[in-house]
Amino acid sequence: MLTLWGSAASKGFCDGMGRRDFIRLGALGGSLTLADMLRMKALGADNGKSGPASKTKSGKVRAAILVYLPGGPSHMDMYDLKPEAPVEYRGEFKPIGTNVSGIQISEHFPLQAKMF
Repeated sequence: MLTLWGSAASKGFCDGMGRRDFIRLGALGGSLTLADMLRMKALGADNGKSGPASKTKSGKVRAAILVYLPGGPSHMDMYDLKPEAPVEYRGEFKPIGTNVSGIQISEHFPLQAKMF
């Protein structure tokens, strides 16, 4: 049986959806999208029209890197420090200068500041 919004007994996210229910729902959405994509590709090949796909480079992706860093510091605390802003808007880290005049980054990146 396919349960889209979780069962009452499942412990999971705030709305009651469990991990397995979430994966089932994602697989359902992905399969619908895949069918539409294949249908559009077949229609484009039959018509011989030039579309966005014909303007892209041909080739296959060999690898992809996904960096997922949950709980890391915000970009505003690392690169967009705004040292001239009022105290309540500034981050807790101090800015340090880089090799490029006028650009400052967080005090936690001294080696990166030398490479700028």
